[in-house]
Amino acid sequence: MPQKVAIWLLVLNMGCGTVGTTIISPALSSITEHFSVEESDSQSLLSAYFISLAVFQLFYGVLSDRYGRRRPLFFGLAILALGGLIAALAELFETLILARILQGFGAASVYSIIRAIIYDSYGRLEGASALALITGIMLVVPICSFALGGLITDLVSWRGVMLGIFLAGLVPLVLNMILLPETKLQPLKRVELRNFTRDYLALMTNRSFLAFMLASACCVGIWFTMIGFIPFEYQRMGVNTAEVGFWFMFSPIGFALGNFLTKHLVHQLGLERMAQLGGVLSVFAISALLLPSLLSVSHPILIGIPSFFFGFSAGFIMATTTMGAISSAGELGGSASGIVGATQMGFGVLGGAMVVGVGGYEQFEKGVTVLISLALLSTLFSTFAKHLGKPSRAV
Repeated sequence: MPQKVAIWLLVLNMGCGTVGTTIISPALSSITEHFSVEESDSQSLLSAYFISLAVFQLFYGVLSDRYGRRRPLFFGLAILALGGLIAALAELFETLILARILQGFGAASVYSIIRAIIYDSYGRLEGASALALITGIMLVVPICSFALGGLITDLVSWRGVMLGIFLAGLVPLVLNMILLPETKLQPLKRVELRNFTRDYLALMTNRSFLAFMLASACCVGIWFTMIGFIPFEYQRMGVNTAEVGFWFMFSPIGFALGNFLTKHLVHQLGLERMAQLGGVLSVFAISALLLPSLLSVSHPILIGIPSFFFGFSAGFIMATTTMGAISSAGELGGSASGIVGATQMGFGVLGGAMVVGVGGYEQFEKGVTVLISLALLSTLFSTFAKHLGKPSRAV
């Protein structure tokens, strides 16, 4: 049995790996002003990160099976730190986009490999308990990242945020080199692309897996799309950068509460019903973002409260649909996890592109219609999963 990795070290890795997703959001308006670009152009900073994060998750798992967990993780964290440093020194907007691609490339190692390290270290049952604990602690990261990103931008500048991402790669890299043992004691001697292709094609014909995966991806797509364009609506309301971080905290707080209730209700309601209920609630929550326009009242609480209830509904959806997708894959659970993660990031890119396409950065209400569409789709796919009955145990 491999040596158990300390929970605090796993939490540190997961936290640092996810910082780049949220800490940049309060700084987007400052970045657009500095480079004199359109507000919609800031979406490219998120899309570049999410595309890179989605694509490379599919590869790090394979590399860690072949070469062990440590070396691919070290490589990824070094790339994350490099991307943060390049971003902090960027003089051109195009350089900043390239740096965000590198950040996503590096962060993908954390998303993909840490789950495998947990399984290696703790086994199936104890590993599930450890992952639940880590996930619970991890809910603090987006809350702190939004607030910290706004505070750093106000006190230093957006370059300070990028230096924060640099440290998020460097600190765990150094600590892992000293403290992280190798948990993959018997790496594969060879990895055949043909087998992975066959497994992925098999999953793409599994209707239960697809229904759960798409329900999850639509919900995550809403979250990542909101990160991109909602800060500009706060700014139009006269909210400063630090306060944007405060108002953004409402959504992860709601998410934490939703996850807490899911833990206690899922045994009575089941995965499918919980996901369907969350989907319906998310439609109402996202639709409530139209209240400032309908009431002709401009106050950030009219965005903050609906965001809280969307986070609450997402707590019903994300865990249940992700677990439903993985359980539907039977023996291909690892491959399923990679595809679900990549698809979630892909829908974040898709949602952002749709908001840009309809002019949502200039007219907030048009952007909200994209979010409502994704919420409706998440509800539809959850309903489809429910009608399919029990998730299939084999592919």
